[in-house]
Amino acid sequence: MDWFTDINTISKIGQRITTFFTYLQSNCSQAATEFPYIQFNEALHQRFCDILICDKNSSEHGIRFRPLAGNSIFWFNVNELGLGDQLTYHAGRPPIIENGYKIGLNTWTHNKKFPVN
Repeated sequence: MDWFTDINTISKIGQRITTFFTYLQSNCSQAATEFPYIQFNEALHQRFCDILICDKNSSEHGIRFRPLAGNSIFWFNVNELGLGDQLTYHAGRPPIIENGYKIGLNTWTHNKKFPVN
């Protein structure tokens, strides 16, 4: 999850409102970023199988994004009340091939100016 629950953290740097994640490099087709609580809908998501993992397990694992260099994922971390959105719980799976890697970059927007010191 990318939102904060600690009130002290929120008061200092604000809540993470959105996340923009970009795959910079990857040498594996596995190691997806998965959102297990967002149900895979074959009718809706089938046309995106070039960037999503679409297989017999998709309905059980939620939405899974392939680690393709240059591709990005954007999501809101909180709902309209500013509370963490449980649907955005996600995990980056490790590469399953020997010497496999993926490198990504997160950019977060906060609801307060981030202190720089």
